[in-house]
Amino acid sequence: STIVAPYRDGAGQIVGVLGVIGPTRLNYARIIPMVDYTAKVVSRLLSG
Repeated sequence: STIVAPYRDGAGQIVGVLGVIGPTRLNYARIIPMVDYTAKVVSRLLSG
């Protein structure tokens, strides 16, 4: 399984993708919010 979320720069352009590669039976309810949150934090850091 792969869970991915884009992160953006200050102009809103996608500059990368954050992801998790895991086993087929992944705890999606736990992992998806973590990936989304981390991508938002990275976006905020890039926005300055």
